[in-house]
Amino acid sequence: MSSLFRRIPTLCGAFALALASQAAAAKDVSIAAVSGYFAQGFGVSIVNGLKKAEKDLGVRVKLIDTGNRALDYEEQFNNVAKEGSYDLVFVMGWELVDALQKTAAAYPNTHFVFIDGVLDSKSISYANFAQNQGSFLAGALGAMLAEKGSAVEGFGNGKAIGFVGGRDLPVIRDFLAGYEQGAKAAAPDVRVDAVFAGTFDDPAKGSELTQTLYGQGSDIVYNVAGPTGEGVLQASAAAGKYSIGVDIDQCGVAPGHVAASMLKHADVAVYSLVKDVVDGRGVKPGGTYTYDLSTGGVELLLCPQVSDKIPADVKAKLEAFKADIVSGKISVATVK
Repeated sequence: MSSLFRRIPTLCGAFALALASQAAAAKDVSIAAVSGYFAQGFGVSIVNGLKKAEKDLGVRVKLIDTGNRALDYEEQFNNVAKEGSYDLVFVMGWELVDALQKTAAAYPNTHFVFIDGVLDSKSISYANFAQNQGSFLAGALGAMLAEKGSAVEGFGNGKAIGFVGGRDLPVIRDFLAGYEQGAKAAAPDVRVDAVFAGTFDDPAKGSELTQTLYGQGSDIVYNVAGPTGEGVLQASAAAGKYSIGVDIDQCGVAPGHVAASMLKHADVAVYSLVKDVVDGRGVKPGGTYTYDLSTGGVELLLCPQVSDKIPADVKAKLEAFKADIVSGKISVATVK
């Protein structure tokens, strides 16, 4: 018998032992996630990624819903840190930032990962998204359709597109920067009208602002407002016009009136970071992990209910813009 065949049982045994060791290591990995938005938008994507990690990698996952109890945020973070049993603690929600940074300073051995932005703390890790790149495509889509005007069903000749942001934060301004640049690149004569609701939790306000934008000439409005943005999408159906969804696939919220959704794949981000821990690579404190068009971290999804109404030349131009961004030929402006 050749030496190769004599070694096969040993090799198989070593491989099985390695797999068993990895499985055992995965069972020892505990993950927590803290947010008040697990049932909405971006939060749903985070939960999906954690559930996949739980199923595929065998890690333990605990979801901690903060609710709206602002006075309790720091106490909730402190309780998580005091447990000392989590390999990663994901956090999503800008209203949690002050409490998070205080706890991170007080408990430097707790490994927090802030999702959707970068803070000053060097002990926190960051899952960041190139929402400016995806928003460039959203702006280009809206502007090209507005430029065609009444040639596209549901559009008039106002030559404007709208934007409704939630709170005026750097991450929301980053969406707007890309949206404006994409519109300018695709159709320079189309105006961009932007407003901020001042809140992420008021759908009625989102609807009111959207109706105002429609009245000013916009036939399509980009929702970057969390739950407030539900009102943006609903207003597009009520007005017989169009909207663009955000973070997750929102095509079904107002079918036939949501033209596209700019997806931010938080599920991809949290899963990959958990896998880094399970595989022994770890996640670097203070490190920023960015998910962009080239990695599939963001994407513009054309809604199937509307896709047939979008002219072929518009779709082709969107693909060309995407290729130029991925190649570096187009550098998209960003707001830090």
